[in-house]
Amino acid sequence: MRLSKTTLVHVGAQVIISLAGFAATFAIAALEGSAALGQYAIAVSLGGFLLVVPMQATAEAVKKRISEGTDERAFFGVGLLANGVLAVALAGGVLAVGVGLRTLDVPSAEIVTVVSTYDAEIAALVVASAAFRTVRGGLEGTKRVGTSGLLQALDRVLRTGGQVAAILAGYGVAVLVAGHAVAMVAASLVGFWIVGVGAARPTREHARSVYAYAKYAWLGTLRTRVFGWFDTFVLSFFVGASLVGIYEAAWGIAALLGIVSLAIRRTLFPEVSDLSTREDFGRIRSILEDGLAFSGVFAIPGLAGAAVVGQRALRFYSPEFGRGAGILVLLVCAYLAESYGSQFVSVLNAVDRPSLAYRVNFAFVLVSVVLTVSLTWLYGWYGAATATASASVFRTALGYRVLASEIGSVPLPLGEVGRQVLASGVMAAVVLPLDPALPRGRVWTLAVVGVGAVVYVAVLVAVSGRVRGKTRALLPVGGE
Repeated sequence: MRLSKTTLVHVGAQVIISLAGFAATFAIAALEGSAALGQYAIAVSLGGFLLVVPMQATAEAVKKRISEGTDERAFFGVGLLANGVLAVALAGGVLAVGVGLRTLDVPSAEIVTVVSTYDAEIAALVVASAAFRTVRGGLEGTKRVGTSGLLQALDRVLRTGGQVAAILAGYGVAVLVAGHAVAMVAASLVGFWIVGVGAARPTREHARSVYAYAKYAWLGTLRTRVFGWFDTFVLSFFVGASLVGIYEAAWGIAALLGIVSLAIRRTLFPEVSDLSTREDFGRIRSILEDGLAFSGVFAIPGLAGAAVVGQRALRFYSPEFGRGAGILVLLVCAYLAESYGSQFVSVLNAVDRPSLAYRVNFAFVLVSVVLTVSLTWLYGWYGAATATASASVFRTALGYRVLASEIGSVPLPLGEVGRQVLASGVMAAVVLPLDPALPRGRVWTLAVVGVGAVVYVAVLVAVSGRVRGKTRALLPVGGE
């Protein structure tokens, strides 16, 4: 019961995050255009994700060690010290590369333009991202996953408010990236105060313990960045900022569908980590099966919706974004596979088998890099999206196989997934004739999406006893 409510809090936070992120993307796309959105996305992919892989790996290791319940202050101290040093070094490297690109005559590409123009803002984002991820690692290690989600929501709301104000005031991409960094710093300060465990001077043994986990966890972090941002990075070498912007808008819609899976994964990790110390694999399998039953609850209908009204949804930003309808379907496929695959790998990490998670993620990164570079070179943005979806399916299959070999048979909730597919099919059948019959305006788009959501939820509640049970348990009356 406590897990369900913790997940609900985290889902609520993720809904706020997603809505705020959509508002920011909409403001940039509608008022500044797809090119500005593309340049902003490239800058964020570097300063907020790809370059902060070492710091995120350290934060994951700190989360794991704190969740084990001993020496919390010392392990948090390791995270602050290590990530502070790494952030300063990487930020300095970004500034140096920016100076070099402005000085040297290098081949023209969108990535070169972005780094040479916004190097200071990207460097600031590296430092801010390191601070934010370290603080969230401390929170999640003490099992305050819901609070961590709310902190992320605070960051996104502050960021969106500042960015919308900057756009309305006539500022450009530089201020958008800088505002991103400022919001993360503000949220980090709030989070440091909330963490509560404080920081103590760590010993070499504490540092070694964190390193022993982080040396495997870094690849899992890199895997996440490759999944979400490597295709954007590669696209910046082959296409202009406008197509990158449309691609990122499609990614944003696809990411909305993964909020439940993300919340479940973050909620289950500290619980499974705790159970692993007692080798209670039966309970772990039960918790995992429950999590898998709801991992695709948004992504499955999202795939049906993308296939039926994907162009209409993207045109909500502006008419030029409708070109990405096919891209949206492929990226939702990627997120659907991700919803299940990441649960498998997260459990491997939680039961302290980072070496096995490392192997799965290494295979994914290798496949993804090869496919993304080759298919993007051959087929452009459709190649990038196809590569991301294919690599995600591969990781899901491999993750399941490795986890099953470690904890025994992994129960798959095929019946529950089948009911979600059924409800999605009914939804698509209702929405399909509505799409051509209604005008293309934004209000009508919201109406179509709303009708689809109501139909899906109504059918799913009607056919799924498990959904009805969870709903009753989460109500103020009738639950435990």
